[in-house]
Amino acid sequence: MKLVNTEYPEAGLCRLTLSATAEELEAGAQAVYERTRDNYIIKGFAKGEADRAQIEADRGEHVFWYDAINDIMDRDVPAILEQVIAVVLVVVVGVGWFVLVCVYFVDGFVATALLALVPHLKLTQYTGFTAKCVPAPTTDKEVEATIERRRAAKAELVPHKGPAVKGNTVHLSYTGYLDGKEFSGGKAENQAIELGRGRMIPGFEDQILGHQAGDTFEISVTFPPNYANRALAGKPAVFQAKLEDVCVRQIPALNSDLAKKLDPSCETVDDLRAAVRKQLETNKHASALGRARSELLSQLAAHAEGDVASVLVDREYSAQLQQFQATLQMQRMTMDMFLKQVHQTREEFSARVRQNAERNVRLNAALQAVAEQEHLGPTDEELNAEIATRAERLKKTVEEYLASQDQELIRKSMARQRATQFVMEHSTIEE
Repeated sequence: MKLVNTEYPEAGLCRLTLSATAEELEAGAQAVYERTRDNYIIKGFAKGEADRAQIEADRGEHVFWYDAINDIMDRDVPAILEQVIAVVLVVVVGVGWFVLVCVYFVDGFVATALLALVPHLKLTQYTGFTAKCVPAPTTDKEVEATIERRRAAKAELVPHKGPAVKGNTVHLSYTGYLDGKEFSGGKAENQAIELGRGRMIPGFEDQILGHQAGDTFEISVTFPPNYANRALAGKPAVFQAKLEDVCVRQIPALNSDLAKKLDPSCETVDDLRAAVRKQLETNKHASALGRARSELLSQLAAHAEGDVASVLVDREYSAQLQQFQATLQMQRMTMDMFLKQVHQTREEFSARVRQNAERNVRLNAALQAVAEQEHLGPTDEELNAEIATRAERLKKTVEEYLASQDQELIRKSMARQRATQFVMEHSTIEE
């Protein structure tokens, strides 16, 4: 296989055109046939007995081609990449996608490959930036709200004799039946249910209201059509239930005893208020400092001239979206719910994420440039020490850790971290 052409459709993107001869394709196809012939069952032949011509007549003449093409590219592409890097002095961030242009038995095949290249940006400035650290003021209302949340967290469940109402927490034992037969997963003992939260099947909690501790009763519901267990979806069920107890949440009084429980250093409620205020102010200052540091890095990115490949921005954009969607899922929120809260359309949100993705790609390239200009890359000894630390943290040997990691990526990550520290030390954050 050989390199036919190298072109640059846009800044930071390299397209290679590769070709293999008919002889190479035939040799590869024959190797695939010999490796896989025992897997084929052809009518009129026992498994593995059909020859290549009989298999191709049954499955098509191309049956071995695509595995052969993959084998050829896996064998030859790494050396071709090294050739490209040596000739044009580019650094490959990652191999994108291969596209099979054409395959002909008499001509071989032609394929293209897209390579994302490290952006080479010109730094017009990388020291002397300025940002302001401006924490938001802490109000009395915020202090009191924080204390109330901590009080609520110390609430205890206290049984009472009255009927169950919304807001109560009850303990319920029940067994579920479909068509008079008990079904799997429909039984619980002493399950805690906070009435009004809507965590149970629609209608389930409503039929607990008004009952008192010790009552036995039936709960009749219909599982939602989209219920996760498809065997139950849309079906009516009856639960034989016993209300073990009805509890109210009792929040402790705000006094010196509670103050000591919430913060052992506090003797009085006023001491607690002062401690909470100090903690809120500390947290706000840390957040403001983080924003100021981010602003310094944004200024660095803005002073890095040059284009970055769209494929790198696309990759970062996709990674950010996936991470954000995973966060929403953990919080049991949908994207529509989030967008409604922040008053944004999907288009506005996507534009903001893409803008941030481009900033991150540009910033990483700028930090790499700073590291190269200031010789901030780690020595081999420092790199090995970092790898050993990471392996130990994951309770792996160095060999096990490196089996799934790229040393050069670790080296670049360390260099960028040092470049970030360099920019911070040579810039100013005004309080």
